[in-house]
Amino acid sequence: MKTFITSSLLLASAGALAQTTAPLDTVPETTTDLEDFVIVASKPVVQSDGAKLTYNMEEDPSSKGNTLMDALKKVPMLSVDGEDNIRLNGQSSFKIYVNGKEDPSLTANYKNVFKAMPSEAVVKVEVITEPGAKYDAEGTAGIINLITLTKNTTDGYSGTLSASFSKQQASASAYGRMRKGNLALSANIDYADNSAIKQKNKGEVLMENLNDPESPVIRNNQMQYISFRYVGGGLHLSYDLSPKDLLTADATIYGVKGKALEGSFMSASTEQRGQLLSFLKRRLGGYLANTGINAGAAWQHQFDDEGEKLIFSYLYNYGYNKLDINFTRDEEFGGISSVPFERDATSGKEHEHTAQLDYINPFGGDRHTLEAGAKGVWRRNHALSIQYLGNSESSYAENPDNYSDLTQKQDIYALYASYTGNFGPFKGVAGVRYEHTRMGIDYHRGSYTDFMTNLNDVVPNAALTYLFTPASNIRLAYQMRIRRPSLSAINPFVMNFNTNQVQQGNPDLTSEKANKLTLQYSNFGSVFGGNIGLEYSLKDNAITAYTFMKGDVLYQTYANIGKEQYFAVKGYVSWSIIPGMQLTLNGRLQKDWFKSKSPDYSNSGWSLDYGANLNYKLPADIKLNLYGGQKTRSYDLQGYNNGWYYYGLGLSREFLKKKTLTVTLSASNFLQDSMQYRGVSTADGVRTTSIWTNYNWNVGISASWNFGSLKSDVKRASAKISNDDKAETGNKKGGAF
Repeated sequence: MKTFITSSLLLASAGALAQTTAPLDTVPETTTDLEDFVIVASKPVVQSDGAKLTYNMEEDPSSKGNTLMDALKKVPMLSVDGEDNIRLNGQSSFKIYVNGKEDPSLTANYKNVFKAMPSEAVVKVEVITEPGAKYDAEGTAGIINLITLTKNTTDGYSGTLSASFSKQQASASAYGRMRKGNLALSANIDYADNSAIKQKNKGEVLMENLNDPESPVIRNNQMQYISFRYVGGGLHLSYDLSPKDLLTADATIYGVKGKALEGSFMSASTEQRGQLLSFLKRRLGGYLANTGINAGAAWQHQFDDEGEKLIFSYLYNYGYNKLDINFTRDEEFGGISSVPFERDATSGKEHEHTAQLDYINPFGGDRHTLEAGAKGVWRRNHALSIQYLGNSESSYAENPDNYSDLTQKQDIYALYASYTGNFGPFKGVAGVRYEHTRMGIDYHRGSYTDFMTNLNDVVPNAALTYLFTPASNIRLAYQMRIRRPSLSAINPFVMNFNTNQVQQGNPDLTSEKANKLTLQYSNFGSVFGGNIGLEYSLKDNAITAYTFMKGDVLYQTYANIGKEQYFAVKGYVSWSIIPGMQLTLNGRLQKDWFKSKSPDYSNSGWSLDYGANLNYKLPADIKLNLYGGQKTRSYDLQGYNNGWYYYGLGLSREFLKKKTLTVTLSASNFLQDSMQYRGVSTADGVRTTSIWTNYNWNVGISASWNFGSLKSDVKRASAKISNDDKAETGNKKGGAF
């Protein structure tokens, strides 16, 4: 939980559409642990097998014209709070893929990207809660994989043109694909802009000293209007070199610029009775820039018709991120010390090379499958953070006491092996992954000492499934996952957004491990089906965000001090009530326990997360979608966040002779102007209350036109690189926020 206003509020809606990685139809089936047991219905919105859940965005009319962030609120097992923090099964440590691969810039800036990305850019969302040994060990909660493209199998061409306008943004996209003999090509270009209707953000932080009733109450307020503009595109191809050899290549690029058009920070100190003691008001201005380039290639050789194959893949990622914020003093009263002008400039460059070798061997008449492979990742990430102080925007100088210039080095070498076997009604999966990590930081300036550390992690997984029928089974699974500290979490640069609030990384962080045990029963039929399960997770040495007082200043940082565990009861139900009407329900009841030492904190509590989705085909071929959900109070080490809710509807209809034109009207959270979210944290006797006002109501219209004769996309290698090993630890610094 964020306990005070941070950089995530600044330019919070600026971002990039995340079509920045090579297209796959899905995370490859050869890498999953179980065959899918799907909800049997006409074009189901949700498919689930216990280890992976798929939400088909194309079959959800209410998602049209919305941002991806809004659409993700409807995906079972995902929740989005008032500050746009995504949680997978209540946890913030997860990895984000696009078409089976991770883009580092997207991972660092998912808030901004998903608030800019139109939901029409995504075909479906996969939530993988039990990745196997083939996957990188990073991401304790699992993987969110965004599928933006589909497959092809026949010669021809086709394409899609889409446009939408809503209260949140205007967007347009074009996607085309073709196949001729052994060659298949696809290309896309996307654009988004919210300058026509600028977005508003508002936040407030209240700090109270519970140990001294006579101490002043500090109140900080922030408000801003923001705008962004994005353009990006990609080119993807595959070529059958021979009946047993397939070559694929992909390249994408995107760029985004965001700007704070107007904004202000205010800090006030009052007596307990309300009398004003001091006051400071500063105008805010700033901008951000993000650029991402990705290029990769893969060669696949199939040895025989049984499916034995070898795949070699290479991937290069480059990312550039910049955040520049200016503060100009407008008013001050009561002796608050503030310079007339302050500028905080942070930037980051990310370079990543990855090589991977995968071997898959089905044998025994497909009753057994052996997979093995090796992978190397070489990263060099540079972060530069500088604070400038002066009398005006034209007269300022660098502050030597708040300067950070560093390079993060991270080399990862991995080996894995897994086995899948079918023995009558039983199916077993077992795998192990070994990862050696060499990571450290070179400080190019300042008093910090360079360091390098080596980590060795052995990560096992296993699952046993008993099939009562092809659509009914019970599954017991064990999964270990790790999380390494990210560059933002270890960057020691001090971010001062107010004179009494500081945010800083910790260069002494090490990786954490999580162990999860799941028992789940699934039964999907043609009319009614679903699953219900129990889940337990234990995490020691957790990378934990916490706050503490140092003098009159409240600090937020990270440390390996946490012990976290939870127990959950979860379920999902799909009901085809009548032909053309389907209702889906999902829910999760969870008890969390948190404990830390040095400092000594503990907390616990229950939370409930549930949602409902109704699809109905009305007369005149109009499709109706109604949805809603709620998240009750959730807890962390030092406090809690209050709950939130969401609701919406969509109406869509297909036009033209072959129904190639689809028009959708949508609305969400439209019964009130804004929603308020509250978080409370207590540290060293100081209670901090954070209030975020989210103006997230939306109405919009969208249109999509399909043309051509090809109905699906490029043939791909069945295994691709997917770097999912970088930790998510809250706000990003050093060029990512």
